[in-house]
Amino acid sequence: MADYEIIAVRVGTGNGRTHHIAAVKVGESLFLADQIVDWINAGTHRFWVWFQNEEVDVVAREQGASRRYYLTITSGGFPPIALLSLPRF
Repeated sequence: MADYEIIAVRVGTGNGRTHHIAAVKVGESLFLADQIVDWINAGTHRFWVWFQNEEVDVVAREQGASRRYYLTITSGGFPPIALLSLPRF
């Protein structure tokens, strides 16, 4: 398993109450969020973000009603906004 830092996000259309991360930037490469979710769920790769001088793990969680997976961070006392605070591309 390799570890990768997510350095930027692309936000897609949301429903007005939530944000939807459509893609992420890892180094110079761009990946759809669904690909990152698949790698996380399969245990193929680990992804993290740098937030408030700490490495914070990115995880895939299932949204209740839609059963669609989305990217967020492990709690660890950090707000979920940490992933959305990354630069946009």
